[in-house]
Amino acid sequence: MSRRRRVLLTTVGGILFIAAFSLLFTLLSTAAVEQGQIVQQLSEVRAALERENAAMEEIIARESAIPRLVERARALGFLPGEGASALPLSLPAPRPTPGMRP
Repeated sequence: MSRRRRVLLTTVGGILFIAAFSLLFTLLSTAAVEQGQIVQQLSEVRAALERENAAMEEIIARESAIPRLVERARALGFLPGEGASALPLSLPAPRPTPGMRP
């Protein structure tokens, strides 16, 4: 093989290697950018969900406050108990139903 041919093959091989390396680098860079965009989108979705959860927690806290529960109970027709300050700790035993085994 002549010296000129070896130089030409070496040059072409080097150019092909650099082209392949550049293509691989471009593909990997593109994939990294796409993954970065996906991470950014997921971060934005997470932040929106966290804001939504905080708003829901605030609504739950407001709606479960005692004055609000009393107001809603009255709106539904419930009345305050007369003289009953607590529920009984024990209930009477249920009566047996005829035809039923205990």
